[in-house]
Amino acid sequence: MLRKFLAVLPERDRRSLRALVGWLTAAAVLHGIALGLTGLLIANLLDPGESAAPAGIALGMVTLAFVMVQWIAQMIAFRVGSETARALHTELGEHVARLPLGWFTATRQAEVIGSATGGVTSLMSYPALLLRPALTAVITPISAAATLALLDWRYTLAALGAAAISWWVSRFSTRKAAEVDHRRHETSAEGTSRLLEYATRQPLIRTDRAWAPTPSKSSDLHRALAEVHRAGRRSATAVVPGLLLFGVTLNALFAGLIALGLAWTGNGGSAVFIGVVVVLARLSAIASTGAELAAGLRLQQGALTRLTDILTSPPLAVQTVEKHRSEKIVDVRQVTFGYGETPVLSDVSFTLPQRGLTALVGPSGAGKTTLIRLLARFWDPTTGSVQRNGEDLRALSPEDLYAGIGTVLQDDYLLDTTLGENIRAGRPDATDAEVAQAVAAAGLTDLIAEIGLDAPVGPGGSKLSGGQRQRVCVARALLKSAPLTLMDEATSALDPQNRRLITETAYQLAQNGSVVLVAHDLDTIRRADQILVLDQGRIVQRGRHEDLAAQDGLYQRLLREHGVPTV
Repeated sequence: MLRKFLAVLPERDRRSLRALVGWLTAAAVLHGIALGLTGLLIANLLDPGESAAPAGIALGMVTLAFVMVQWIAQMIAFRVGSETARALHTELGEHVARLPLGWFTATRQAEVIGSATGGVTSLMSYPALLLRPALTAVITPISAAATLALLDWRYTLAALGAAAISWWVSRFSTRKAAEVDHRRHETSAEGTSRLLEYATRQPLIRTDRAWAPTPSKSSDLHRALAEVHRAGRRSATAVVPGLLLFGVTLNALFAGLIALGLAWTGNGGSAVFIGVVVVLARLSAIASTGAELAAGLRLQQGALTRLTDILTSPPLAVQTVEKHRSEKIVDVRQVTFGYGETPVLSDVSFTLPQRGLTALVGPSGAGKTTLIRLLARFWDPTTGSVQRNGEDLRALSPEDLYAGIGTVLQDDYLLDTTLGENIRAGRPDATDAEVAQAVAAAGLTDLIAEIGLDAPVGPGGSKLSGGQRQRVCVARALLKSAPLTLMDEATSALDPQNRRLITETAYQLAQNGSVVLVAHDLDTIRRADQILVLDQGRIVQRGRHEDLAAQDGLYQRLLREHGVPTV
């Protein structure tokens, strides 16, 4: 675990942790030597033929050194613990900001939340509290066993053998418990995801009669929480056999060493035997403490593994790709993409002009949302390329990539701050007049008059209705007025009046940049400069509304299904 812990820390904090390990190791060695010298002193005191003074003086000096080193180490441990938590939180935040947007599935979001709120905090206790007894449980018995050679080298070999056996048993039981803990975390992440979903979907749940006001026993939330409960019980149950196995093994080894000692005292060595028994009893207590720590260390190991999985996830790569001159803001070339083994897009090619509105239409599951997210580089194409201004998206830094894109997506998120700050997130240096213009264009004038720009919107915009949140996102995109604006179902949560208003803002944005709009309301895209019709991941038609409506094809059938006149 220590190696993995060091691997996730920045170099500065890695050096501090290595220094702490050095001090704690020195303290553990001195502890073991002091125990061995204690046995030697007792043996000398019980043997009239031996002088106890040398052993007593040596024990006093080693004990003093141990106390000083232990005190220094513990002071360093508390400092390193707090610095480690700070460093891991910083590393986590910076790395998450570099990950591809497509990485953030519901399960992974729950993992990030768990690591940020609980995982990193629990890991703080590893250097601050758990590392010292863990190193003591491993190093002190070895150091004490080596010191026992001053009494009888046979006890050294016997104690080292017993330490090796107890270490193997501890590893075995911990490994079995870790497997159960991994499954427990997976079910816990699923339960967290379902609970978040249940909390954020309260407006739908309470207004739709198909949903009960509280989760039923057959609901996904109830099943997920029930599985979390069962996994927690299995995890707790898995710890007990491991502790019992280790305890039985430790007692058996202690009894075995006593039996060996009694056999060796046949030649007259009772004083040595008594001294050794005192040392072995203390070592047994240290080993028992180590076993009790095993459960805590196992949980730390699980938290560290999950944090490491996040920190080692590949960030959004910036590649060196040949740049081509182009008058098109976006050039999609023979793009193929799928989620795992499921194909979604196949051989898709099209261009977007510097200005104008392009509409993506097609039946559900045709690949419209996936295509929008490829343009925003949530993922990279499996084959083919997406270029912007003649440069492959993979060659753009995240800052340059997202500086040129405005988005209004199905699952857009509002920050837990004021209404005005959420709008200004599109362009923080915008003037008040520009903000007011975006507010009016997005249909938010009445809302602002009622609650004001300084009103808090709550986590994720929970204090606003779905339509209000959607319009705030539109206002944000309007204020940013990026060269490329992506609108995926931007009017899905709006009434007809506001739907027409937002559609007009899309056309307004298209006067100064390129806008890609996904909409099921086909009546709103009659004036689109370009319509791309997708079916089963392919572009089957392209052109303007008048031309496509007159053709016998999918677009004409979609118009009829939506009750839109074809002429």
